[in-house]
Amino acid sequence: MIVDGLAQSARFSRLSTIHSQPSTLRALLELKVAFVKPALFPATVSRSCLFVINGLGMGNSTRCHAVMEPLAEAGFQVHVLTSGNGLTYFQDKDCIESLTPMESYFYSGKDGGISGWSTLKSIHSLAKIAKTKKAQLGKLLDQFRPDVAVIDSEYSVAPLRRRGIPIVGLNTSEIIVTEYLKRRSVPRGIRSHFWFVEFSDYLFHRHYCDLVLSPFPLRTRTRHRKFKRIGLIARRAVIEKAKAAPVRGLPSPRGLRDVVFMLSGSVHASNIAFDQHQIPFQIHVVGRPGESRGNVLYHGRQMDNTGFLARADALVINGGYSAVSEAFVLGKPVFVVPVPGHAEQFVNAQLVSDLGLGFVATEADVLDQLLGMYAQDCWTGLKPRPPTFEIDGAREAAEAILSSIKGAAPEGTGTRYCTSP
Repeated sequence: MIVDGLAQSARFSRLSTIHSQPSTLRALLELKVAFVKPALFPATVSRSCLFVINGLGMGNSTRCHAVMEPLAEAGFQVHVLTSGNGLTYFQDKDCIESLTPMESYFYSGKDGGISGWSTLKSIHSLAKIAKTKKAQLGKLLDQFRPDVAVIDSEYSVAPLRRRGIPIVGLNTSEIIVTEYLKRRSVPRGIRSHFWFVEFSDYLFHRHYCDLVLSPFPLRTRTRHRKFKRIGLIARRAVIEKAKAAPVRGLPSPRGLRDVVFMLSGSVHASNIAFDQHQIPFQIHVVGRPGESRGNVLYHGRQMDNTGFLARADALVINGGYSAVSEAFVLGKPVFVVPVPGHAEQFVNAQLVSDLGLGFVATEADVLDQLLGMYAQDCWTGLKPRPPTFEIDGAREAAEAILSSIKGAAPEGTGTRYCTSP
């Protein structure tokens, strides 16, 4: 069982406050490690886990954070190598021992969308970034050897493989491939992104990882034995807020008071033209700067958006899997605006519609859809939901990571299901 009784990790100390092991400190400073905790240098250390996270968007960081918490409570020392938004997100998280910056990959596209062809044309630039990332990872591994590494949307794994460190992937590519190939018709604009990016992502994880954890709201079979289905991964704070909310059905559209537009975390977040509509309820825009007017309030970039999620009567989100997962946990009506040309976000949006959680929209029509349903006081076209969704993926992932290390056979209990309202 994942140990609940272990003491919570101490607050972070900056490198300047640590006075022991000067040679190790000098090495870490050369790596530009953002911070470490004093507990990193005891005479004997417990098991350790390195998370290597693409920090381009926020979703990878929130998903990994949810898994880190039970690992830390089980006595693991958790280290993070990340970039971009990930560095900001993790800088005050108590469950990690060290935070180290690395270079970041990127998607290519045009007109605010994603293009597989454009990404393929950027292969030389991406290869240079990959070389830098391998060197950064290798330097960090020269200073300490984790018992296991967890990767989320990162691909520079050669230094891990050379050292024989088990690699566990947190990844949805197998789900995307399965769901995409089920569909009889898909938009032409996402095909290049699917084959060049998503299918390649699936092949990479199938070949280079020892185990891949695929969060999904229902128990279904995987395409290959290396992949393991687990429940959806959501932050602990989101699950707690969902539990604390009164059990009730969906609000009627006319009952909407607060609608949260959570278009944050990625450089490809959507732009919605609010000034062209009369808004009868309050809209909270999270992740975008702007001038608040009337019923539209801008809250800018938020590292912790759980308060907004809890107060929302309905959500408008992009199609990132972490945002979609937390929408499933909260059980509120959702409008998903997938980034144009992004195959994964297209599939995620279709899942939301197919499983009765909400609707697929675009930047141009999302307000028209929402206001039209408000005027009719009807969630037009909403499909029936399954009775329950699997939402205990964070605990399941932590147990799988523990089990990936020889000699660990953890058990645990948790919140396995949430009931559809």
